[in-house]
Amino acid sequence: MWFSKVKEDVFIFLSKTGKRAKANVIYNTSLPVLFGIKKYADSLWDIVKQRDLQVNLRQNLIEVRADKQEAVFENLDKPGETKVLEYEMLHVTPPMGPNLVIKGSLLADEAGWLDVNKDNLQHKRYPNVFGIGDCTNLPTSKTGAAVAAQTAILNRTISKVRKNEKPDKIYDGYTSCPLVTSYNTVILAEFDYNGQPLETFPFNQAKERRLMYYMKADLMPHLYWHGLLRGLWGGPGPYRKLLHLGMK
Repeated sequence: MWFSKVKEDVFIFLSKTGKRAKANVIYNTSLPVLFGIKKYADSLWDIVKQRDLQVNLRQNLIEVRADKQEAVFENLDKPGETKVLEYEMLHVTPPMGPNLVIKGSLLADEAGWLDVNKDNLQHKRYPNVFGIGDCTNLPTSKTGAAVAAQTAILNRTISKVRKNEKPDKIYDGYTSCPLVTSYNTVILAEFDYNGQPLETFPFNQAKERRLMYYMKADLMPHLYWHGLLRGLWGGPGPYRKLLHLGMK
């Protein structure tokens, strides 16, 4: 589970309607961290403390008793230990996995993902096969932003391969997760394969900002529908270089 926008929407709604004091907002995640990149996780922990939210790590949902409005969680650090939580509203992100069509084919790795080279997106065994997005075993978060950056690499890679030349463009694992923290603020997390921040703007993106919210709400849908889907948007890489000119 990610730091969920739904949870934030619930928090803001409860505050606006004067019911926050009567509500206990709980966020359980099977992960050992609130967010995978420390810089952004630290900011999220500050928000958790400010808003009096309860966060429980390494808690895996194993059963929902809808008739009793109970959710059963297993402590992954203590196998066999379970805890039952009563709820009035339950928002669940189900476990996810590879596409079954690929998982059952020769194209898959041992885990069932499309087995591609993480640098140039070419299949490791079949050189005429390439992959981007959620079906691949690329060790980065599966987001639309990652797909956009991958398309720019893939375009170059396929062009080189068709000319019998060696691919020379390398994908650095860039991905982005706009973390919605309220109805008008966002923490824009951007990072690479190594889990290091790879921020586009020349300011600290780990802070909640209205600008990032409006960019997500108003600009990103246009980039998606009119840029990415038409092959015109390959991620913010070129703009990042311009915005960071003169910076170390």
